[in-house]
Amino acid sequence: MVTGAGGGAVEPPAIPSASEEPGEAGSARRAVTLAVLLGMTYMYPAYLAGTLGVAIRLDLGLDSAALGLTISLFYAVSAVAMSFGGRIADRMGPRRALRLAAAMTGASLVGVAVFGGSWAGLLVSLAVGGVGSAVGGPIGALLIVRNVGLARRPMAFGVERASLPASTLLASLALPLLATIMHWRLVFLVGTVAVVVLMTLRVPDASPPARAGGVPEPRVPLTPLRPLLMITGAFFLCSAAANALSGFFVDYGVTVGLSQSAAGTALAAGSAVIIAVRLGLGLGRRRRHGRLTVAALMAVGACGFLLLASGDRMLGLLGMLIAGGAGWGWTGVIALVIAEAYPAGPGAASGLMQAGGSAGGIVGPLAVGAAAQYSSYSLGWALAALFVALASVLVLLNRAAWKEIR
Repeated sequence: MVTGAGGGAVEPPAIPSASEEPGEAGSARRAVTLAVLLGMTYMYPAYLAGTLGVAIRLDLGLDSAALGLTISLFYAVSAVAMSFGGRIADRMGPRRALRLAAAMTGASLVGVAVFGGSWAGLLVSLAVGGVGSAVGGPIGALLIVRNVGLARRPMAFGVERASLPASTLLASLALPLLATIMHWRLVFLVGTVAVVVLMTLRVPDASPPARAGGVPEPRVPLTPLRPLLMITGAFFLCSAAANALSGFFVDYGVTVGLSQSAAGTALAAGSAVIIAVRLGLGLGRRRRHGRLTVAALMAVGACGFLLLASGDRMLGLLGMLIAGGAGWGWTGVIALVIAEAYPAGPGAASGLMQAGGSAGGIVGPLAVGAAAQYSSYSLGWALAALFVALASVLVLLNRAAWKEIR
């Protein structure tokens, strides 16, 4: 007996035998590969806008607030549309939904390249990308649930979720180099290459479940809803803290005596730690981490933010690695928990949860930034610690509620 996703004792999932059908194994590999590639592309418009922010501001004559508003628009549209995007993915099936998400992401990137010479054109293009993100975000869970066996899902979700910080890390290292040899709008156009490649790949499990006669299943309500809202709230709180960390750590590092390059390198190391934690939690077939693991990691992450609040340079570096790795490294586990708790609508459930994450991406930097502006970074990081600690409590409440329902 092992601890299941809900924290109770369950029989370990059956491990596929060595005689597994090659077609099934190939379908699982393709599904995970597509989930990773999609995870690295549907956020491209926002990543590029943030990474190339200095060039964008200088070219369009924007101040920092206007640039922040521009990037926030992407997340705002994504947050509003994400729950609908998940339902669209469930009903359309992975193939058509992936094509739609990739097409909208590509349209956003091309739109910036063509119309980004004006602020209005940039805003509209990023809004289109926000809709593409809303459709693309839940597809990874749908691909994995439909194509990957139970024993391999923890690692599949870990790899899929690791693709997001990996994309951020690559963008932060490689894209500024491109910007030194070409105009920033052309860099957006280069980003469409990955989208085109994604659209040419074969997608397994093309159709949504259907009833007799080929009629698609009617929309399935997300029940029970209350536990899912708890997880959405926890995702919102941790996303708020994580996005504040990525947005302000370099500036904070300079205030405690680090050089800008050293602080940027440390932040990149933090992304690598997040990737390692997400992959590490997916390892092993006999042990499936669940809500208790997530709640414990969040509590450790809150302690990391408190180290940042100390104002000490070395403690701040250690705190950043802990806050990032523990406070934001658990997403693959919770994605698996939600997908298996709502098997009739994994896309819709994942979409609602990720909508909380998108909303947190807007609120967190605003709250921590305001605290730093009008008081101190110590207050801002203490606020982030409170966010993550509250998220840990919500996960524990979710676990209790789910055990009561079951």
